[in-house]
Amino acid sequence: MDCFQKQLQFYRQSHSTLGCKLTHMFGIPIIVVSLPMLVFNWPLGVGMFLIGWALQFVGHYVFQKNHPAFVQVPSSPRAYAVGLLFVAEEWRKLFTGKRLVEPTGPTETAKV
Repeated sequence: MDCFQKQLQFYRQSHSTLGCKLTHMFGIPIIVVSLPMLVFNWPLGVGMFLIGWALQFVGHYVFQKNHPAFVQVPSSPRAYAVGLLFVAEEWRKLFTGKRLVEPTGPTETAKV
């Protein structure tokens, strides 16, 4: 397994709760859009950037109960690419009708 695949697997494991996934599914695109916005409307760009990052921290500290991946492992530009790929995978799941989080534990079936 190459380094990129290992990073992606680590990222998936560090972002497994529904709350963390949802905050990242909105926060990361907001951060990405904020960067060019800094050139055209810097107050809006800064606000978007801060909101996007706030969502990342809420996802980790409120829902996932861990530190963001870039804090756990020193990051490189590749780590940000992994985050973008992860979010794209989660949006694909949502648009194709797949679950964002698989149910855990045994499920009870109703007896008729």
